[in-house]
Amino acid sequence: MARVLIIDDTSGSARTLEEALAGSGFELRAIPWSETAAVDAVEFEPTLVILCLAGDVSHAAPRCAALRAEPSLDGVPLLVTGTEAEQGELARCLELGADDALVLPVHPRIAAARVGALARAKADRESQAELARAAEQGQQAFRTTVDALRRSTEAMEHTERRKRYLETHDALTGLANRAYFREFTRRTMGYARRYGSKLAVLTINLDYFDRVNENLGHATGDLLLQSVATRLRNCVRGSDIVARFGGDDFAVVLTSLSSRDDAALVAGKVIEFITRPHEVAGSGEIYVTPSIGVAIFPDDGETPDGLLRSADVALHRVKEHGRGQYQFYSSEMRGGSFERMQLEVMLRDALERQEFSLFYQPQVDVGKRELVGCEALIRWIHPERGMIPPADFIPIAEDNGLIEAIGEWVLRTACAQKRAWELAGLGSFPISVNVSRRQFRAPGLAEKIAEILRESGLDPRHLELEITENALIEDVQETLAVLRRVRDLGVGVAIDDFGTGYSSLAVLGQFPASALKIDQAFVRDISTDAAHAAITRAVLAVASELKLSVMAEGVETREERDFLVGLGCKRMQGYLFGRPVPNQEFEALWRDGGDLTD
Repeated sequence: MARVLIIDDTSGSARTLEEALAGSGFELRAIPWSETAAVDAVEFEPTLVILCLAGDVSHAAPRCAALRAEPSLDGVPLLVTGTEAEQGELARCLELGADDALVLPVHPRIAAARVGALARAKADRESQAELARAAEQGQQAFRTTVDALRRSTEAMEHTERRKRYLETHDALTGLANRAYFREFTRRTMGYARRYGSKLAVLTINLDYFDRVNENLGHATGDLLLQSVATRLRNCVRGSDIVARFGGDDFAVVLTSLSSRDDAALVAGKVIEFITRPHEVAGSGEIYVTPSIGVAIFPDDGETPDGLLRSADVALHRVKEHGRGQYQFYSSEMRGGSFERMQLEVMLRDALERQEFSLFYQPQVDVGKRELVGCEALIRWIHPERGMIPPADFIPIAEDNGLIEAIGEWVLRTACAQKRAWELAGLGSFPISVNVSRRQFRAPGLAEKIAEILRESGLDPRHLELEITENALIEDVQETLAVLRRVRDLGVGVAIDDFGTGYSSLAVLGQFPASALKIDQAFVRDISTDAAHAAITRAVLAVASELKLSVMAEGVETREERDFLVGLGCKRMQGYLFGRPVPNQEFEALWRDGGDLTD
């Protein structure tokens, strides 16, 4: 409904107009003119204002101008009325911005039609303005959407390019990765076969690089690796390729060689360049030497992996004879330590090739006849050699530093599996994971555990770390600091192989451990070996003194089980209760509580 405001000096004109407009569907209000009439008009929020001229018409123009000057009445139609004698002032008001004029007296229908026309014109203008605003907003939204789509497309293209790059390159150094290196070597071998040329593969390892990480930190170690990568690029031609396989392991393919001497020249150049001091921000000059193994195609291998294995064997021979040199592969190297070297070569690829698997062995409470935990045990299933015992490869991994990456994989996989079992309804027992001596001493162990727990969603109370007694007593103060950080996470700590070390009760009493594990060496033949029985009694006494739970390992016979129960040990682990098995088999065996009948 249109709202019409009538402003008049006298009530006569207002009444005349109100009578003329009555019944025409307008909401009418009349107010007398005053100095605040323009402001008062705003409060009514009129659709249209009618200014009646009466009496002294000399005020008509100023009043009309005042109404037109009010910002809040901008766009509101102004209709002026007057008598035939006042038509000159009406014309003056039209010149000052009035929208229309009526000469009184006027027929009611004419008055209603003129007022209605002005109201409709205002409504049309407002609709057109609203449509224009909507159109502008639509255009702006369209422009914004197009711009967002463009940015999104560019981001996706950048992400895709980055993804493709990382599929073939090392993120830290920008060098080729192992996958790209293999493919490049395969193609280059094909070219060498066709044209009867030679090529060489150099495997390069930085001597004692782990000391840089341990003493100066991993950030400094990364900067050193980037410096080494830059120097390696400067040692080769554009037709050659340099790769980083991970850690401090690099490799180079030298193409189109005329003789072995060409490879020797490059190997010597690499040693010269890498041995020069490296300026590393925040650490000054750092010195490092490379050990290099060299293998020649086709003499030392006819596949990329075969050539790499031969170069690695030569590299390990260098490590055994002083480091900081290069050595060509020869068949005479296949003696003495060859098996260990071959294992180490294969071990470097095993994690990337997903050859490791976790098996799970139950831990039970024979008194309650229930499953109280399980231990995650790593197994290496080689595609050609089959199952390789942990005793064969764990010491090698400890020596060359691979145990840190392997240990992290074990911890991450075990936590994820335990959480998956919980979601599937397989109890809330803890899972035990072995932590190696080197892994325990590596910086940031507690932080890494916290990260893995967050990622897996596993309750920290459902994770227990097993650490050997000898590893714990190497540096008591450092051990205490690490153990406290781990225990602050809510993670349990079991002292493994207890009784095999040389720690005192006073030292062990300082460690915030939650459990002891009796080594299987003392459990074996415990029912007939008095010495083993005595040691086990002592361990149980120590555990009681320290208020720790006890788990006996390696229980294989009922006689061992019963004897341990007689000594007061109820928690056990061993073949008697179940061998280590893959995750699916473990879940199938223990989903309903397993079979713990005698």
